[in-house]
Amino acid sequence: MFIFLDKIFFDQEQNFTVLTKIKDHQPWTVLYISIFYFTSISIGALFFLGIQNVSKSGWSVIIHPIMEEISSFIPYGGGMILIILLLNTMDIVHIFHWMDADLYNPISLKYDEIIANKRIFLNIPFFLIRSIIYVLGCSFFYLNIKNISCSLYISHSLNDYKKLYFRSIIFVIFFSIISIFMTWDWIMSLNPHWFSTLFSWYVLSSFIITGISTITIVSIYLHKNGYFPLFSESHLHDLSKYLFSGSLLWTYLWFSQFLLYWYGNIPEEITYFIKREEIYNSIHFWMLIPNFLIPFFGLISSKSKSNYKIVFSLSLILLIGHYIDIYNLIAPDIHEGIKFCVFEIIGSLLIIGGFFIYILFSNFNKRKLNSSEGNPFFQESKNYKYPHI
Repeated sequence: MFIFLDKIFFDQEQNFTVLTKIKDHQPWTVLYISIFYFTSISIGALFFLGIQNVSKSGWSVIIHPIMEEISSFIPYGGGMILIILLLNTMDIVHIFHWMDADLYNPISLKYDEIIANKRIFLNIPFFLIRSIIYVLGCSFFYLNIKNISCSLYISHSLNDYKKLYFRSIIFVIFFSIISIFMTWDWIMSLNPHWFSTLFSWYVLSSFIITGISTITIVSIYLHKNGYFPLFSESHLHDLSKYLFSGSLLWTYLWFSQFLLYWYGNIPEEITYFIKREEIYNSIHFWMLIPNFLIPFFGLISSKSKSNYKIVFSLSLILLIGHYIDIYNLIAPDIHEGIKFCVFEIIGSLLIIGGFFIYILFSNFNKRKLNSSEGNPFFQESKNYKYPHI
């Protein structure tokens, strides 16, 4: 009888401990996912802007202020990520498993040889230094590019345009390098036993798609409300082509990673897919629907690419699909994987998303949407007409 009662109390205590552990870390996890998601949108928009400046694309010049203001969340999102990382180092939050000092101690029962062998890269001081470089670097280039762009609006100077051009080149090179380490640190290090050589490119493609989707949604919204009259179906058509090609790039990288791992069938590699299949019922396959199939068939027609309602809806679907992708990348690798809780996800999205929208539109109130007039290609962009529309 006593043994039976002891077992009941032990089971209840164990269940309570597990539940407490989940409750302690799940809100932080979904909050971290939302912060990373909205920060990636801003970074993707800035990277897309840098590409437009470097390639001297004339069609997109009138949309540059939209891209710059969407990028304005970078310092805030980056700062919040740094706070969560600091809370991890202080043992208040336990998202990054490898930060446990016992994993590196050969005497400890928790000793992990694989993680210990990565100590040169996975150590807290170096990790924080790298993260600070990512945040400060992206924030610096955002502020610098925006300031030069504002100066160009006033001066109409060719020298200012050259500064914008060369600063964008430096940023594209800088981000092409740090994006590799950023995704390793902020996502892939959540599971130090697993690695992928395609992972950084895969996440970068998601950055670009979510950035362009947000640029498209904001542009359509402002245009429909009469604040952005220069935006036309021709500009929408070109943005739609980027959405279409971006979704194909993401799918290609998704398939390349999956195909190589499935064909190799190496346990330490396929555990990435097996874990997600067990926790979320093969969510890594289902998310192909919003991220590939719907955009593919929805944007394959040239007429669809210039339809405001269709492109707006598909951009929104892509944003939802890539949130699921980010969630799928992060959540399963924290402890034994957190359960999918709709209320916590919606709450974190409302908090961080609301802050993101507030920053975005408060900046629009302080700035004219025709502030790219000083750009030498402004008239080309203003009069841009896609031939088949």
